[in-house]
Amino acid sequence: MRQKLLLILSGLLMLAACESYDCTLYNYVGLYGKFYQDGVEVAIKDTLTITAGKSGPVLLNRQAGTSKFNVALSYWQEEDTLVLTVKGEDYLLRDTIWVTKSNQVHYESPDCPTTYFHTIQDVRSTHEFIKDITVIRSSVNYGTTDNLEINLLSDSD
Repeated sequence: MRQKLLLILSGLLMLAACESYDCTLYNYVGLYGKFYQDGVEVAIKDTLTITAGKSGPVLLNRQAGTSKFNVALSYWQEEDTLVLTVKGEDYLLRDTIWVTKSNQVHYESPDCPTTYFHTIQDVRSTHEFIKDITVIRSSVNYGTTDNLEINLLSDSD
């Protein structure tokens, strides 16, 4: 009887010693941007498509009536190229944003996949419909707050 009790007790201690780690499988590391015009948040009424480079993969496909976006950044390049295309019935506007960043490996546990966080160092763009871009938060991680404030040209510009 004493051996059974000792065996049960040691089994319970081993179970208590095991680590149950909740991996962040559903957390998303992405760049968040919001559109403004004359200091006021605005929605792009026509379709917005974002690609990684001029002929790269589509990161956001024909989103209409949006004032914000979020896209994944690469983890192997120091600079990402984002091409924003706004298409209306009778016009097509295209602007390019270059995001210079550093990439940091984020490791939580051997049981969890590795993710990459980024730190934005510089942002520049062409000026077809973008007036300027302000970095609001340079850290790109699990946070869902805006990283970029994208100021659009107004009719008077």
